[in-house]
Amino acid sequence: MKRKSMALLAILCLTLTGCGLLPQEESFRTAPIIREYQREEFKLAACTRGDLSLTRAVSCVYVPVRTESLKFPISGISFDEFYVKAGDAVTEGQLLVQLDLSDIEQQIEANGRQIERITVQIQHLEQDRELALERVGIECETAGAEALREARENVNRSFDAQRQSLEDALDIARLRLADYQRQLGERQLRAPMDGTVTYARRVAKGDVSSLTERVVTIADSTLSLFRSETDLWDRFEPGQLVMITSRKVDYEAVVMSEEELGLEPKPKEAGKKAYVYFALTEPTFDLEDNDRGSFSIELDSRQNVLRVPVSAISTINGETVVYYQNDEGMKAYKNVTVGLEAGDLIEVISGLEEGDLVIVN
Repeated sequence: MKRKSMALLAILCLTLTGCGLLPQEESFRTAPIIREYQREEFKLAACTRGDLSLTRAVSCVYVPVRTESLKFPISGISFDEFYVKAGDAVTEGQLLVQLDLSDIEQQIEANGRQIERITVQIQHLEQDRELALERVGIECETAGAEALREARENVNRSFDAQRQSLEDALDIARLRLADYQRQLGERQLRAPMDGTVTYARRVAKGDVSSLTERVVTIADSTLSLFRSETDLWDRFEPGQLVMITSRKVDYEAVVMSEEELGLEPKPKEAGKKAYVYFALTEPTFDLEDNDRGSFSIELDSRQNVLRVPVSAISTINGETVVYYQNDEGMKAYKNVTVGLEAGDLIEVISGLEEGDLVIVN
């Protein structure tokens, strides 16, 4: 009986536990974590006071008033002598470079002497003619007019033949001299004008001439010009100074009119490109045709104005605004009036005070 009671009690305990009627350990809900509010981070820039300058780059090219590039008209002749180097001042007709002349100069001298000799022979022949005519005049004085005429014709015929022979020889000598002089001219380069050597070919032993190779360049030493084709032509006045940069070197130049340069003025239309000329205040020989240059011109400016970065300006419903961070750290905006934009800064006419912080992108 006692065993049955213990078994029944065990079954009852199991049943009550399964039905959740026995008390269980109490569990508590976890409390929510309250985080401290974090302000949004923005990139800020201050409204500052200063100057603004709107500039624009102007490109130009170097155009010497006159240059001459010299080449030899013959190929395959060895170089003999270079008489100039880059930077040398030369005068018109000055010998610059010479190829091998071999015996050309001697031939020219010999033919010159031959021409002088033949010319003297012709002069003496004419003197002899006059003497011969006087002599036959005396001899035929009593022979009558017809005999005198015939005698004089015979004298002239003889001397004419001699003169013709000498003149033929003279013509041949002159032709030969002209040919040697031509050969000499082909082997010598002379300055076509007063100027400065801006280029001189380097010559090594054994180098020969070529029809296509530039040997020397001469530039007019009185004037060096840059020329710009720009729609800003109306912003330049004769006498205005600019600083042109070319090949990383700065050159001071002054605006010159077409009339001052002796050029025919060309019509100009607003908004369309036209030529403007800039003469270097000091001629240079370091530049060559079409070397590029550039300089900046100021289109507009403001002094002592409020400025903010252009990236701070936005548009909302057609109105110009800037964003800023309010006291609660939230993003807000306010209307502003802006003016001149120059580079990455823009003028603020109203809506901000110096030192105000604005949000930039």
